[in-house]
Amino acid sequence: MRLEQALASTRIEGHQPSAEFLADMEAMIDGQLDAEEVRRRIIERAREADRRATAGHAGRLGAQP
Repeated sequence: MRLEQALASTRIEGHQPSAEFLADMEAMIDGQLDAEEVRRRIIERAREADRRATAGHAGRLGAQP
């Protein structure tokens, strides 16, 4: 119930949780993952997204207009 309330709150603010995040939450509720593993996965996905986002700009950072 608290998870549903938290998700509803974030959706109201415009955030859409990823399928991976939702799967992790279900796995934690089912006892397949603990909170620390979920936290680790969230951080790793965020870091990977950041790497992908910055990799596309790496070649252009030093370019002169």
